[in-house]
Amino acid sequence: TATQVVTVTDNVNPTITAPGAVAATTNTGCTATGVSLGTPTTADNCTVASVTNNHSSATYPLGTTTVTWTVTDGSGNTATATQVVTVTDNVNPTITAPGAVAATTNTGCTATGVSLGTPATADNCTVASVTNNHASSTYPLGGTTVTWTVTDGSGNTATATQVVTVTDNVNPTITAPGA
Repeated sequence: TATQVVTVTDNVNPTITAPGAVAATTNTGCTATGVSLGTPTTADNCTVASVTNNHSSATYPLGTTTVTWTVTDGSGNTATATQVVTVTDNVNPTITAPGAVAATTNTGCTATGVSLGTPATADNCTVASVTNNHASSTYPLGGTTVTWTVTDGSGNTATATQVVTVTDNVNPTITAPGA
């Protein structure tokens, strides 16, 4: 009799198909949590030992994150597939306009040099700009509504209004006719 050793090795990589792309929106911290990635589809000619991904955190930042899934078979062969998680900011910023402003007229029956103040703004991600619709530094007699707009880094906006009231406190002049 004689013995012979036959060694069979598994050199066939497993297969993996990642779950579809996922879209999520930001929370108050400008991240997405509670994102459900789904489960990849895997197969192997022998056995699947493990399926993992490279995203260990449950928090996804604003923008695009690529998750790489890896399947390992019982012989240590591996295969990978990727999935994209896209997080967008749909939370509007907040704005509180400065208080109402009272001013008086000058000799031209307008008010100039009016200090509007600064609105209070906030956003879950970033405030990109704060503007108002009053391009002139001159305010006419009466009430003028100034609309303040805050825009965040994702293009979301919010508005608030402020009133500038200009009153005339310049006495008229009169010269009586001659005697």
